[in-house]
Amino acid sequence: MAVSTVPATEKSKHSEIVASPVFTQLTRAADLLNDPSASGEGKAEAGFDLKSLRGRLVEVSSSRPSAGLSLICTLLLDAQKHSAPAAWISVTRDSFYPPDLAANGVDLAVLPVVWAPDVPGAIRAADWLLRTGAFGLLVIDLCANPRSPASLQFSRARQAHLAKLARLTHSHGCTVCFLTVKSEAAQSLGSMISLFVRVCRSRAAAGRFRLRLQVVKDKRRAPVWKHVEQIDGPPGLC
Repeated sequence: MAVSTVPATEKSKHSEIVASPVFTQLTRAADLLNDPSASGEGKAEAGFDLKSLRGRLVEVSSSRPSAGLSLICTLLLDAQKHSAPAAWISVTRDSFYPPDLAANGVDLAVLPVVWAPDVPGAIRAADWLLRTGAFGLLVIDLCANPRSPASLQFSRARQAHLAKLARLTHSHGCTVCFLTVKSEAAQSLGSMISLFVRVCRSRAAAGRFRLRLQVVKDKRRAPVWKHVEQIDGPPGLC
């Protein structure tokens, strides 16, 4: 009697595990052999470029929109340099200034822009674009509403959508970068953000600006590291 009930018990436990909401987050140890985030690939160098950010959800935050836009411009240039298609998703028509991106070398002819009505719409657009597997970089511009709770930290319901984006991003080797404006004390959009950086800008010389990155959270490296680079600053962008 006891022997015949063992398979039924095991089957019941297996069903409970599969039905669990955390089941989709499980990974076999064998799969980690080809997982760059687990093997240490990308940990050797600290930097902010498309290669080191591949397969990650990134949030770039600043107290002023121009600093974040300047940093995103360097990512767009990196993506186009390596023939990785990029797209810009924005919740407002008052987003980047196209002539400034062009002045910094960004090819506007190959940069599609998606105007989303709100934050949920922007996430849906990112979901659709990620599923095509055609993009190497997606920028989600949330700078329009710096005082909106949605731009400070996503609600619990939206965290589920963020988790879906994280899986798609990792699966297709894309980089999804959220652009936000918030105070230094503000938290990231949520726990699924793999890299959360704060950026500030200062003048280095006439026509040149220095971007300083302070990494608040990095799931692949030590908790804190810094990165500094200099860029040209046309009037509209910087």
